[in-house]
Amino acid sequence: MAIALDKLSPEQLERYIHMQGIVAGQEQDAARVLALREYYDGDHPVLLTERQQEYLGGLLDKPDFPFAHNLVRSVIDTLRERLSVTGVTIEGAADAAAPETQVSAALWDWWTRGRLDSEQIRLYRRALRDGLAYVMVDYDAAAGRPRFTQHHVDAGVTEPGVVLHRDPTDENRVLYATRYFSTFDPLTPGATGARRKTVYLPDQIRKYKAGRGGWEPVMDDGDTSWPLPWVDRRGAPLGIPVIEFANPGGSEVAQIIGLQNALNKAWLDLLAAADTSGFPLIAIEYEDDLPLGVAAADENEDAALRLSPGRAIEVVKARVHRLEAAQLEQMIAVIRYIVQAISGVSRTPAYYLEPVGGGNVPSGEALKQLESGLVRRAEERQLVFGQAWEDVFALAYRVNQAFGPSLPELPDLSLRVQWADANVRNEANEAATAEAHGRLSVPQEELWRRLGYTPEQIDAFKAARRTDDAAKIAAVTAALRVGGSAANGNTVTGGQNGRTDPIVA
Repeated sequence: MAIALDKLSPEQLERYIHMQGIVAGQEQDAARVLALREYYDGDHPVLLTERQQEYLGGLLDKPDFPFAHNLVRSVIDTLRERLSVTGVTIEGAADAAAPETQVSAALWDWWTRGRLDSEQIRLYRRALRDGLAYVMVDYDAAAGRPRFTQHHVDAGVTEPGVVLHRDPTDENRVLYATRYFSTFDPLTPGATGARRKTVYLPDQIRKYKAGRGGWEPVMDDGDTSWPLPWVDRRGAPLGIPVIEFANPGGSEVAQIIGLQNALNKAWLDLLAAADTSGFPLIAIEYEDDLPLGVAAADENEDAALRLSPGRAIEVVKARVHRLEAAQLEQMIAVIRYIVQAISGVSRTPAYYLEPVGGGNVPSGEALKQLESGLVRRAEERQLVFGQAWEDVFALAYRVNQAFGPSLPELPDLSLRVQWADANVRNEANEAATAEAHGRLSVPQEELWRRLGYTPEQIDAFKAARRTDDAAKIAAVTAALRVGGSAANGNTVTGGQNGRTDPIVA
């Protein structure tokens, strides 16, 4: 359907131009995202000279195992390993009888049953690699709990995903989200390959299927209406069910692509130098203009000079020289320098990017200083991703209240996400620090959290402590009773409420 631009109002025309710009930008972003993913996977473009192609082409032409000294994956995974959520709680959940405690337990149960402890690994890897990742929240009626599904950023038809559409006048305001995908069902070939699109608005969900006339509304099994309402029991919008995990500064890959290309090129140059001059060569200098190999060749032999252990060279009117192998240390130093540059740009300690030797890994205070940049980057992402997780579980709570068995109503839901320590753990130092804080009257439960224990472990510690306390009280009470009856047989009867109180000497 053609759009008559002259019929649009100035506001409609401005929005149309903006939407066209979004579409064009998405195509460019899709190509960039695909390139970032290829670099993480080790699929790097490498240019070869004609000579290098002769003997190195096989390393690069095999698509299953392309050649690359891939440090992109190391940079991403080294940072990702410092990101691990260990608990989700609500402020005020210290009292076992408080409604916050019940809700807090439900949140962590959703985390556990949703296997988010392992799913978070993929989520952070996508966010660090692509710059963005998403978690979608809906309700699983069969399981009776909110469901969490992660999605990556849309990369076009090849790898469809999620796109957030923002207000042209306010980039912080998300108007709606779209998710593109293709159906695949080998049991129903007719439905296989159908392009689908779902639009998520704050108060409704619209599903479409690509048809001859464009996008056509479609309903899936179990849908009761089109569009699907996305509101709570009072009719208020639940909000867009897609939460964005945005890596601060964008993709971690983009900043080191140039250095990664230089590293691959340096390796190829080193291999080329090793092939041409990395081994000793035999040079024969003839006094006459005799072709190479003629003096050592027989009529029935190939005239080429062949060298191998146990063979002798017979020459006539010639001198034999040995050309020593070229020194390759300078080229190896170039490779090491590029690795150091990648380490500096990404703030990843170099010993994570190089082969680990006995004395290469520092310890103690030196290790703490060298890892300070990596730790700071991890803590920054813990803050940003932690706020995203808080948004995820706040939405999950509203979704549960709308579609599932209600939990206690908490108008002011103050969530808190606990992370594992981003520093390399020194258990002896941590225990000593926790003991010192305990002497300063820091609550025991807070010390357990700082030591990295999960909510389940903390609950077990608290239950064990309550059992021990009860046993101690019972033992003291029994001792008092026995002591009272044995103290000269004296008791005072008729006390308050008819109680018999022992007199302890």
